[in-house]
Amino acid sequence: MRNKSVVVFSVLLLLGTLVYAGGGGEGASGSTSGAALTQKVTYKLAHVYNPGHPWDEGAKLASKLAAEKTNGMIDIQVYPSSQLGTEEQATEAVIFGSIELAQSGAGQIGNLFKPIYVLEMPYTFRDNDHVLLFAKSPIAKQMFDDLEQEFGVKVVGASSYGVRQLTANKAVTTPADLKGFKLRVPEQMITMEYAKAMGADPTPIALAEAYMALQQNVVNGLENPLSSIYNMKFHEVQKFINLTSHVTNVNFFLMNGKIFHGLNTQNQNDILVAFDEASKLIVQILNDDDKRLGDVFRSAGLTVHQPDLEAFKKATASMPVNFRKWWIRYGEDLHTRIQNMK
Repeated sequence: MRNKSVVVFSVLLLLGTLVYAGGGGEGASGSTSGAALTQKVTYKLAHVYNPGHPWDEGAKLASKLAAEKTNGMIDIQVYPSSQLGTEEQATEAVIFGSIELAQSGAGQIGNLFKPIYVLEMPYTFRDNDHVLLFAKSPIAKQMFDDLEQEFGVKVVGASSYGVRQLTANKAVTTPADLKGFKLRVPEQMITMEYAKAMGADPTPIALAEAYMALQQNVVNGLENPLSSIYNMKFHEVQKFINLTSHVTNVNFFLMNGKIFHGLNTQNQNDILVAFDEASKLIVQILNDDDKRLGDVFRSAGLTVHQPDLEAFKKATASMPVNFRKWWIRYGEDLHTRIQNMK
């Protein structure tokens, strides 16, 4: 089923790309702007997280700021908790314009635009702030422009999803402890690859179904940032938080390119400023959560365990070498350049 879904999705995206390329020439290489708004417009913003999640808080801030900056002419309505579909479905909807805005992760976008997979390599980012630093870099701008040119989606905001940790009902100290371990991962190829490198048996399951999968022992554990583990209540059905810190994800706020470029220059800037502030808020919340949630989990009866990080770094070290073909257009050393950003 998964392979069939990817094939169908890829065909749809190819068609969407052709439509975008032939539809007026708007986009990264020839950005244009439209006329001033004469009446209020309402945009839908879809994401898969529960209310109160850092990315939900960011989305709500962007909505508030966009309304303030445009005197209420742009109304962004936030739809959390997969109300408008999975991350894959929401991303597809933004490409075709049936949803104006959506959150989408690098792992999801990488299914379409392979170079973005460089951001999913284990131990690429030092912390959440490193993600913001990357998002403002010239190489990020080039990649985002290329994504828009090829798939018709504008990156209006980029931030961290958080530092991924591994939940289980046992202590996990080295990759050997994950032998035969059914690890829930997102329905994305790259997450399956790093799960295998870590020694686990990856089991792709949608985020909205992950709690039940843990509860019913369909999987043995999952990997998510502390904020998400708490917000999605995964700690209720697990006994250990293993601080593997194996991937710090980059997430994006995407907007349909034609809709974005249909706004005048001032309103385009209003959107970009609103989502830039949202991106900063998300990192602030994530950093605060990483400081406080360890004690919260301990108080709830969980064990917070420190694995051998060097063992996991060694186990996953070959991934940037094995998969650099995906981002070769930006240079073989792209991964190293991102790692070394200061």
